[in-house]
Amino acid sequence: MWLEEVRGRERGELRARRFVAAARARRAASLALSNRKEFATPHHGAVNSLQVDLTEGRYLLSGASDGSAAVFDVWNATEYEAGFIAKHRNILLVDKQHENGHKFAVSAAIWYPVDTGLFITGSYDHFVKVWDTNSTQVVMDFKMPGKVYAAAMSPVATTHMLIATGSADVQDHMDSFGPSPSRRSSSTQKRTGNARNSQAMRKGQNLTHGQMQKRLHPGLSSSQNRATAHYGAVTGLRTTADGMYLLSSGSDSRLRLWDIDSGCNTLVNYEAMRLQTGKPLQLAVTDDPSLVFVPCMASVKAYNLWSAMTFQTFRGHYELVNCCYYNTQYQELYTGSNDRQILVWSPSTPPFTEMEDDDKQHGLSAVDEDNWSD
Repeated sequence: MWLEEVRGRERGELRARRFVAAARARRAASLALSNRKEFATPHHGAVNSLQVDLTEGRYLLSGASDGSAAVFDVWNATEYEAGFIAKHRNILLVDKQHENGHKFAVSAAIWYPVDTGLFITGSYDHFVKVWDTNSTQVVMDFKMPGKVYAAAMSPVATTHMLIATGSADVQDHMDSFGPSPSRRSSSTQKRTGNARNSQAMRKGQNLTHGQMQKRLHPGLSSSQNRATAHYGAVTGLRTTADGMYLLSSGSDSRLRLWDIDSGCNTLVNYEAMRLQTGKPLQLAVTDDPSLVFVPCMASVKAYNLWSAMTFQTFRGHYELVNCCYYNTQYQELYTGSNDRQILVWSPSTPPFTEMEDDDKQHGLSAVDEDNWSD
C-alpha cells in the first residue's frame, strides 16, 4: 500500500498534500506503546496536562498534582538505555520548592503560542502564572476567585494576548498580559455562562469562512433537538485543527461533536465509554481530523471522528488517565496518568521499513540488487 502511494507520487498521480495526509494517517493508525522512547518524569503526583509547543514542536510541557511543571525535549534524548531506548529527562522543573511555585495541584500548563520563552500554568491555589522559560521566574500572575481548572490561549490571535481560564467561580475569566507597564497591570474581563447571552452573541456574529471547504456531517440535517449538551458536568473540550468542529466530554460518559458555525450537535453517536467525573479531561485529535483520543479510566480510546466507531484502545497505564496530546510532527501520542508517568505511543513501523516490506511483497528487491550490493 505504501509503495503504491510512493509510486503514484512519482508519476504525479497523487498530489503532494494528499500524499502527506495519507502518510500521516497511516502512521496514526499504527500507534503502539513505544519501545524506543520514554520520558523520565520528575513528578510526584498525577500528570494533569500535556502540550507540545506550537512554534518548533520540540518541547513538551507537563503539569502535575504535586504543584510542579516540567519541560522535556522530545527531539534530543538525555541518555540511551540498553543502547537504543531514548530516555528523555526534564530540562526544566518548577515545583513547590521554587520561590514562586504553586502551592497546590497544577491543573493546566500551556505554552505561549508564538514563542517558547513563556509558558502559563493554572492551579488549584487560585493563581494563573506566566513564567519566563529561560530564567524560570514568574513575570506575571493573576488571582482567580476559585480553583483554576483550565487555561487556553488563541494560537492565531494577532491583536491581543488574552488567557482564557475556567475556574470554580460561576464566571469565566479573560486575563491579558503584555510587555508595556500599562498592560502588565491589566484587568480581568469576566464572561458569565448565561445561555440567553450566548444565543444573542451567536446571532450577532457574522461568521465567514472564505474559500475554506467544510465537511458537513449528515446529522446536521436531522430535525431532532440538538440543544442538549450533556446530562452532567462538561469535563473536556477540544476543537479540530480546522476550527470547524468542537468535541466535548461529560460526566455522563458521553462524547459529543458540535458544529461550531451553527452551534448544533451533529448527533454522532459514539460507542460506549466510561469517563472520569471528578476532574477535567484533556482530549486529543489528529490533524486530519480522523481520530479523537479520549482518556477512559485507565486506558485511552481512539474513536473515528465521523463513524463514531472505536478504532483502537491503548492500555499501558496502571491508574486513571487524565490527559493526552497528539504530536502532529512525529505522529506520536503522549498520555499522562495518576501513576505519575508520561507514556509515548509511536507508529509501530518506521516508513522505510514499510517500503522494504512492500518491496518484498511485490518481488522488487531482487530487481534492485546488483553485484555491488553488500
